[in-house]
Amino acid sequence: MRLARFWVRQPGEAIGPDGSRVRVTCRGWSNGSLEDARANARETARRVAEKIASGRGTRGGYLYGDRPLPEPVLHEFRTHGDAPNAVVTRNAYGALVLNTRDLMFVDIDREDGAPPQTVVNEIRNVSARAGLAARVYRTAAGYRLLITNAGFDSVSDVSQSVLQQFGSDPLYVRLCKLQQSFRARLTAKPWRCGLGLPPVKFPFETPHEEARFREWEARYTATAARYATCQFLTSLGDSGVHPAFEELVAYHDRECKATSSLPLA
Repeated sequence: MRLARFWVRQPGEAIGPDGSRVRVTCRGWSNGSLEDARANARETARRVAEKIASGRGTRGGYLYGDRPLPEPVLHEFRTHGDAPNAVVTRNAYGALVLNTRDLMFVDIDREDGAPPQTVVNEIRNVSARAGLAARVYRTAAGYRLLITNAGFDSVSDVSQSVLQQFGSDPLYVRLCKLQQSFRARLTAKPWRCGLGLPPVKFPFETPHEEARFREWEARYTATAARYATCQFLTSLGDSGVHPAFEELVAYHDRECKATSSLPLA
């Protein structure tokens, strides 16, 4: 999984050909230490400033792509060894996300109004051909699958093929490959429950910024508790849930309120 435990923002600057000074602030990350994250941020900011100063780039023009997503790690799941098999992070708009190394989540957007049973039958046909057991959930914008009888490597051609066969959102397929993990949102999107976006972005530059975020977070947590992220529909296949995935599946269902009757958000 492409994740980082330490995140900071640091400034960098460069002088343009006309003598003008360009100053930018960039995120930096590290799995080793906060100081390594600072060094990474300073180097990134320096490179971006030099690119802008030379006329080869614009502010806000650099993307993270194959870099870790700038999300704080809130909780880790470990089965053996030093590397976690799953982590919970908070994404850019404040929702909690479960990132998994081997447990495949499939995100299927459906806006065609097809009845759930029609979609479930389509999913059943794909899972039967591939010999996969799946748990099927309804989401606010479509469906979510958990493949429960076999582990997958998100960067492999096999994983990409399985995701595409199920009709997974192309952006999600690409994100899984880039971030070397599968992802499932655990809590509501704020705008679906009447809230705005967080007032500041992680990592926070000052204690004041963090305080502003914590105020928003408290409102979001209280409001999101009134919504479910997905609704469990059915299980497919005879293999059930592999023992290696039981804890994660139970955690996912509990945090998403998948068996409740709450509205989806």
